[in-house]
Amino acid sequence: MIKDRTILRNAIAVIIGLVVALVFITTAITFVATSYGWEVDGLIFDEWRHVVKNFARLSEANQERGFFWSLLISAGIGSMIGGTVTAVLVKRAKLAYAMLIGFILLLIGLLDIIFTPYHPFWYEIILLPVLFFFSWLGGKVVVVIYKKFFRYQKVL
Repeated sequence: MIKDRTILRNAIAVIIGLVVALVFITTAITFVATSYGWEVDGLIFDEWRHVVKNFARLSEANQERGFFWSLLISAGIGSMIGGTVTAVLVKRAKLAYAMLIGFILLLIGLLDIIFTPYHPFWYEIILLPVLFFFSWLGGKVVVVIYKKFFRYQKVL
């Protein structure tokens, strides 16, 4: 019975961590696109293909690089927040579940790169490790805090 509750708690923690990460990333992407002059009505994903194509084809390389660097940073921060939330909610193996969030976000990032072919090559290469690393970092922060303040509890 206890294992069933632990499995359910961990599954809910992963879902909550993913939702938090994806909400943050979606909000940040919308903010970045509007700050670079794109008119957004509703969700950005309805017109995501056109947004990426527009910014990938810009004549000013600095604006193009700035847009994609902003996307990269916001995805990394969202991944770290999702990994942190998941690590706080799970009972054991906090770092492993935070890394699971990074792996799932990595798969979502791969799907975005496959189905939206207009990303710059450097962005495609850098995005995947950034998602995984930042979610690991969020989990590591939680593990360090738990070890520092909750010494008598075993943190795995």
